[in-house]
Amino acid sequence: MIYLDTSAVMKTLVDETGSAHVRTLFATSDRLVSSRLLAVELSAAADRRGLPRVHIDEVLDTITLIAVDDNVLDDAIRLRSGLRSLDALHLATALEVGGELTEFLAFDNELNAAARRHGLVLHSASGSI
Repeated sequence: MIYLDTSAVMKTLVDETGSAHVRTLFATSDRLVSSRLLAVELSAAADRRGLPRVHIDEVLDTITLIAVDDNVLDDAIRLRSGLRSLDALHLATALEVGGELTEFLAFDNELNAAARRHGLVLHSASGSI
């Protein structure tokens, strides 16, 4: 199972460095997971960029979304990761998935460093900006 943060998933919607790799990952993997927070972040990003909502819904339908509950919120605080708040929530969510998680994919150097510090295995494309 691969955890995706918003920086990775956005690459399915816009053409930029890393987009081809992430699109291939979506086409070949059926075990993608993220925080429910992803839906909010993608919607906001799509609105800012004028992207059609249908594309957001198609992408979200391929990802298992995990609720941001009190445990995730408490873990994000307890981790003292030094990350921005939304990244701290992504990290806490990925850690909650636990042993089922095989890789973590983000295109954010700070988030990747924190994920590595907390024992997550980074996907080979992580950080390839």
